[in-house]
Amino acid sequence: MSKTIAIVEDEIDIADNYREALQRQGYEVRLYASREAALNAFKQRLPNLVLLDIGLKNDYDGGFELCRVLRNMSESLP
Repeated sequence: MSKTIAIVEDEIDIADNYREALQRQGYEVRLYASREAALNAFKQRLPNLVLLDIGLKNDYDGGFELCRVLRNMSESLP
């Protein structure tokens, strides 16, 4: 089973570039454009790694807020 990396990034071109590079290395990559979309998915299943954009459209500190929530969901999620 491959490792799953979640990318929370509101700019699709940037997210696609990261996804392509990571998939070439064998990772399963999930993209989320908002804090809400990511959080809904993470409540179902946590990835092995999360890459967060700090500013998500009008949610200027959305990445920081999501990081705080993730820290409460898992002490070991990088």
